[in-house]
Amino acid sequence: MTTSGAVEPNRRRLTVGRGGPGGAGSLAAALPLSAHLKDSDLKVTCLHSVTDAELKTKKSFGEKDMKACKPGEMVDKDCEKLVPGVFYKCKKGLKPESPNQDSYVIVQCPDKWGLYGVFDGHGPNGHDVSDFAVKVLVSSFLEKDFSDETSAEKIGELLSTAFTDTQTAIEAAKADGLDAASSGTTCTMAFHKIATDELVLAHVGDSRGVVYKGLEVPLSVEYETVDHKPNLPGEKTRIEANGGRVVFDGYYNYRVFAKAGMYPGLNMSRALGDIVAHKEAGLTAVPDVKVLNLKDMRDKEGLTLILASDGVWEFIESKDAPKQLCERDTDKQINVCMASAERLAKKSWDSWMEDSDNEISDDITVIAICL
Repeated sequence: MTTSGAVEPNRRRLTVGRGGPGGAGSLAAALPLSAHLKDSDLKVTCLHSVTDAELKTKKSFGEKDMKACKPGEMVDKDCEKLVPGVFYKCKKGLKPESPNQDSYVIVQCPDKWGLYGVFDGHGPNGHDVSDFAVKVLVSSFLEKDFSDETSAEKIGELLSTAFTDTQTAIEAAKADGLDAASSGTTCTMAFHKIATDELVLAHVGDSRGVVYKGLEVPLSVEYETVDHKPNLPGEKTRIEANGGRVVFDGYYNYRVFAKAGMYPGLNMSRALGDIVAHKEAGLTAVPDVKVLNLKDMRDKEGLTLILASDGVWEFIESKDAPKQLCERDTDKQINVCMASAERLAKKSWDSWMEDSDNEISDDITVIAICL
């Protein structure tokens, strides 16, 4: 924590963009996710964030706007009941000059599969890029040919293709008003194949997915994704082989730069968007993909998946996140999820406030899924 009342320059991972209305909102809004299902008979429910109508004037720690639909209709209330076993919070940070740049999506096909994602935008138009990426990536994936018989490994391949398809769409959307030259988003997606009890995780950037086992605190970490940071040996090698440089900023982060100059300065090695960084600094939109056999993890205890943006993980280690869970009731696992979303978001906010002398906080997004 600083003692002078000023936030130490470049100390945080936080990238605060200029913010603004952007030009991609109408384009993204024209992509209804439910319209992209190959099997129209599936009773799929979809819930996802949308860019706040109030943009940067949205109250700090205010919940992000969202839309929800179930087969045949839009839903304006009782949205939590649409996605049983899933609990979510998306809070605007203390960033007066920027809208909430985080986004999320929850898609459920009862007794068949669930698809969940967290996106963390960065740069001046990060809110536009993350909002666009939610709809394009999920729509792209839902249009793929998959069924109950599709293997989890194949699902992983389809997700990976959806990531790269989204990057292509972002680059092509410049003509429609989406400026992603120096703006982008992380993305962590999870697909739960219920019939075989398998989980597929695909991610770029540092929005993390963590699988926990247990019904009561402390929960044990069974698996967590690895944040894509430029100083990781494999990431550094790839960046340098593709024309980029990795430089320590002297404070907290290793950052990605082009050979030609001190830009773009990203503190992650993979992301969607960030067109200049992709072309000149070795960034990639190809995700890491992991298939987990949940049956191998289960015993008599339940499993919980938490997907969260780095507004959570900046101050809270994966193993410590469940310490915020203190509600217990007859259905203990459901209460683990309920508590994790609200309490984890609040703990993250309090940690940012303490560290910055109440001056700044990143946006905070949590999705907790009872697997």
